[in-house]
Amino acid sequence: MKPTDYCIITTTLPDQKSANTIIKTLLQKKLSACIQTYPIQSHYHWQGKIESSSEILFQIKTKVSLFEEVKNEIQLQHPYDIPEIIMIPIMKGNDSYLAWIEDETIDKKQE
Repeated sequence: MKPTDYCIITTTLPDQKSANTIIKTLLQKKLSACIQTYPIQSHYHWQGKIESSSEILFQIKTKVSLFEEVKNEIQLQHPYDIPEIIMIPIMKGNDSYLAWIEDETIDKKQE
């Protein structure tokens, strides 16, 4: 186990209902150990216009090896045409916290 085996995946959702659906799926399938959510205001280009909207930002704590599965689950349930799904590697971290992520997520090697 090394810190670079773990990551934070970020995405945004438009409302609490869609956020709750994805949270429940990722935790039940043990694709994430922890998901933090924050209300944010996003400003962006979309279809030739500058837009602003309230969203919910996710920080999904998981393993790098689970990125594709997390991404697929988000894409299956996400209401946006092009959802943000970005993996941020963890370069260093609290060893006991990383061990907790390890213990709380599925092991790709056993599947």
